[in-house]
Amino acid sequence: MEVLLSSSSPVPMYEQIKTQLRHAINGGELAEGALLPSLRQLAAQLRVSVITVTRAYNDLVAEGLVRNEHGRGFVVRPLDADRARDALAARVDAATEELVAAARAARVPLDDIRRKVEDAWNRQ
Repeated sequence: MEVLLSSSSPVPMYEQIKTQLRHAINGGELAEGALLPSLRQLAAQLRVSVITVTRAYNDLVAEGLVRNEHGRGFVVRPLDADRARDALAARVDAATEELVAAARAARVPLDDIRRKVEDAWNRQ
């Protein structure tokens, strides 16, 4: 899994890291028992402070998605299916709100949005 950061985003770097890792875990891209990159490794790869990555990882620990195993690093915990489904549903809701706001700002008709969503659905 690759983490991509945007320096122009108003969202703090640690939050971008945490969000992408959370989505990867809830979406099954990072399976139970998978090791996250070491703090130093990910910090170097993303060109951010180790403190930034530490904050993101500690937040994931607090959310119960990963655990810190002495000598191994941060490991993905078993996923609660209901919790993962709720997280993915919340992600869909947020994306829908963003889509609607952008479409209204661009004055794109609702029928065009429906068509675009159906086209994207069928391509997947």
